[in-house]
Amino acid sequence: MKYYSTNKQSQSVSLQEAVVKGLASDRGLFMPEAIKALPSSFYDHIEDLSFQEIAYRVADAFLVKTFRQTH
Repeated sequence: MKYYSTNKQSQSVSLQEAVVKGLASDRGLFMPEAIKALPSSFYDHIEDLSFQEIAYRVADAFLVKTFRQTH
């Protein structure tokens, strides 16, 4: 997955490059080119989840595919 700058004046980069840089060269924030929808079951039970469980599930949706491709 590629990440673009919210200022749209920089080239898209990989997750690894976005994490290392922190900010794009045009001072924009990096955002994923596509955001995968979480399943409705996530929202149906979100009030039963801890902050850590919510963070894990959201991060898992963004990062697992990336790490599987590179490792």
